[in-house]
Amino acid sequence: MLIDSLNKTLSDTKKLPPALLIYGEEEFLREEAYHRVLHALMPDGQSHHDMEIVDANSVNEAQIVDMADAFPFISEKKVIIVKQADKLFGGRASKKKEAKSPLLNYLQSPQPTTFLLLTGQFSSMSGLKSASKNPKQSEKAKKILGSLPFPLNTILDIIPVLECAKVSERELASWTNARLAEHGKSITQEAAEYLITNAGLSLRDIANELEKLMLFAPERKQYTEEDVLGLVGSSRIYNVFELQKAIGRGDAAKSVEIVHHMLNADGNAIMIISMLLRYFSALFRLTDAQAQGGNPYELAKIVGVNAYFLPEYQSALRHFPPMKLAKAMYLLRNADLTLKSSSQSPTIVLQTLVIGLLS
Repeated sequence: MLIDSLNKTLSDTKKLPPALLIYGEEEFLREEAYHRVLHALMPDGQSHHDMEIVDANSVNEAQIVDMADAFPFISEKKVIIVKQADKLFGGRASKKKEAKSPLLNYLQSPQPTTFLLLTGQFSSMSGLKSASKNPKQSEKAKKILGSLPFPLNTILDIIPVLECAKVSERELASWTNARLAEHGKSITQEAAEYLITNAGLSLRDIANELEKLMLFAPERKQYTEEDVLGLVGSSRIYNVFELQKAIGRGDAAKSVEIVHHMLNADGNAIMIISMLLRYFSALFRLTDAQAQGGNPYELAKIVGVNAYFLPEYQSALRHFPPMKLAKAMYLLRNADLTLKSSSQSPTIVLQTLVIGLLS
């Protein structure tokens, strides 16, 4: 029973399910879900006297069931947390062993005074949530479920399951906005892209930057490029977005001027190249997407930009046909390698890059 909202499941602690499985590739999201469960059980931050945290590498199903069957001493509910729970289900698919799953037998008739949380990566179930929600991927969902060992395949029908799926690079801006929405806030597409480029692709690092942003400008309902630039100390006039626009227009003189000012301000040449790689990757996707047709909103979704900025990207393609885009990717990767493996001046490397891009 896959669930979409952990908050909804935890909204009434008196009606908590007897057990919950949290899994997925995204470790940061698993940790957050885990701590949300703990907060729901201990809203005031007090310690829970009837809590046991174990690792599946050191206990078996029978031991977990013994703990779960025991009554709480002080609290209304006993809490059992099993980390790396995927280790419990390695390779047991034989029907002959169906009657030998103490955990399955327990979950079919759980102790009402116990809450059991199973958490782990469960790589064999990766993508189950998205496949189950998409009618076009029903066969994929069936294949995933059919490949699962006993008793895991049966347990999924008994208890709520939350997948913390991997967030792709193209989904990071949407994830950033969704995270801010939990606080009644939002962020523009350009601001999100710049924040992500500065933070990197780690959700943990992006989340930390968002926390800083909300502390930096707590009164804002929507964060803009200017807010993010203020947070990271960049200029409103000389920043990587203005550099992208100048390169997209084919304006070599302005591009070199912006690079010069940016390097004098913070010297983050690697970040500039990283952002330009994202920009030219988006142009590559737009080239392919336009060849297949589609309305502006579909094109923008494929490219990974807001539809408002699509004309700017389409205009840039007049200066960057496919062969020139391929050359740009080569120059960017070569510049990145030069910066990381030599002592050459970043200013010279980036100015040479810009001239090469626009020649």
